[in-house]
Amino acid sequence: MKSKMKRWLSLVLVMVLLCGALPVASAAETGTPLYEQLGFESADALMEGWTFGPVDYEWVTARYEVYLAELTANPDKAFEEGYSGWDWETVDEYYGSREEFLRDAAMQLVMMESYTYVPPVSVQLNGEKVDFPDAQPEMKNDRTMVPFRAIAEALGAAVDYDSGAVTAVKDGVRLDFTLGGDTLTLSDAQTGEVLDTAQLDAVPYEKDGRTYVPVRFFAEAFGLTVQWDDFQQIAVLYDRDALIAQIDEQFAVVNQWLAAQPVRDPAQTMRTVMALRVLYTQLNSIDGDETTALIDGTLEVVDGSGGMTMDIQMDLHGLLALLAGEYDQYGWEDEQSLTAQLAQWQDKLQNARLELVWEAESDTLYLRCPLLMEALAETNGVSLPTDKWIAFENVWGELQGVESPLIESTLTADMSSVGALVVGIAEQNCTYVYSTLWDEVQQTADMVTAFAGDDCFTKSGTRYTTELSVPLPAEEGYASATYTLNMADGSIEGEAECRIRDGSSDVLATVTFAGDAQKGEAAVTVHVKNDSITEITMSWSQQQAPAGSEVQLPDAEQVITSDELETILGI
Repeated sequence: MKSKMKRWLSLVLVMVLLCGALPVASAAETGTPLYEQLGFESADALMEGWTFGPVDYEWVTARYEVYLAELTANPDKAFEEGYSGWDWETVDEYYGSREEFLRDAAMQLVMMESYTYVPPVSVQLNGEKVDFPDAQPEMKNDRTMVPFRAIAEALGAAVDYDSGAVTAVKDGVRLDFTLGGDTLTLSDAQTGEVLDTAQLDAVPYEKDGRTYVPVRFFAEAFGLTVQWDDFQQIAVLYDRDALIAQIDEQFAVVNQWLAAQPVRDPAQTMRTVMALRVLYTQLNSIDGDETTALIDGTLEVVDGSGGMTMDIQMDLHGLLALLAGEYDQYGWEDEQSLTAQLAQWQDKLQNARLELVWEAESDTLYLRCPLLMEALAETNGVSLPTDKWIAFENVWGELQGVESPLIESTLTADMSSVGALVVGIAEQNCTYVYSTLWDEVQQTADMVTAFAGDDCFTKSGTRYTTELSVPLPAEEGYASATYTLNMADGSIEGEAECRIRDGSSDVLATVTFAGDAQKGEAAVTVHVKNDSITEITMSWSQQQAPAGSEVQLPDAEQVITSDELETILGI
């Protein structure tokens, strides 16, 4: 019996730890806030670790008091709903008092309820919750409907009603609609000139003496961006342009540097060449240090309005041999070591090549990689034409359809200013929890300001230089950097150094970089004391491609479709 009870107790404790590590409640005292009873310094500190559901501190406190009162009146309810399989014998064994157990049980029931809690519809404006004093927002036909006067006044608009006709004026723009109507009209408040009309997909209506309108249409009419946080049931409104402008007030220097970057003519075809080399040195004071080229190769890209070609040539044998050596040392027993198997592929790995051609008009990607085809053939026991191109259709469309904040932010990054970049990245990161957008933007802006804000720079002619030194609080060590932005040509150069000593290791990393829009180079060295040195060097250059460099498609007889390849492989 006790063994079974211990398993139940372990399960409950593990759940608590995984979901937020709430400490056991201390003895209840009259007037003592719940967060203090639970060992937290503040209500915010308690809710920061709350991962059970979209609730706030007031809800948690209210529900805790309700459950504690219910359990005090009927203690056996704890076993019926929260601690199935327990009895008072088990409680007396593991708890100092039954009152302590009931407090834990009350919190357990709060956690369980919060998992299924659906918060009421609310509205957030520029990071602050909008107060609706006498009528609340609601969902109707999948549209967020809000009391119009409250939201309009929160936006700073003057509202007027006249026999079912409603007007709101803000920043010289007048907005008109009627109860039961499906059209929204925007006009110049002074001249009456109609600026725009919008067809509403939710008709304004009256309820309990209040006019309800679809929040998205009216917020967008006043120039706001509108997002929906389904988890928190919050309509998130924010003035995107004003937010970007607010951030950019701290980044005049960097924004001037961004403006100095050359603007590319979209009709031009450009050729970019990159070289990458990674050397790994295993330090050995007895047998001598051994240096291996992990990666050594070049990448050439030619891109224009018609599409893109890419040619990658790489020596990968050193990298895979290093990984194989680690596997052979710590992996399972094999008939043949992975290192020995790679030796058979040494020539192919040292001369690996990958070619890509993407045609914009048909959105088709062609790929040719003999090494890949040979690996697929050997793995699947089939015969494949190693010199043929594989055709993949609708590549750009498929890529845009992938729900990935990383991909979306890469494809759509707005580099016109620091503010635009910070807001854009935050919007992608907060795709499902837009209610945190405002705070994330502010936190990111503060972080970037620390190393790229205007106060960081010293001016000398057209050059702006910053020197940074950052203590590392979690470890013994330091981080320092200096870099210079040149407004005359849009170039950048600098260096950084970071050393971390944590008792078990001592690592020194250094970085140097210099370049502009046409060319550049960077070097990274990571030195692990008495262990290894990794050196990464990279260089790149870009210039207009010569005539005849436009996309050339492979001959049809040299192409195999991705569907045909899958059929051969049986997948």
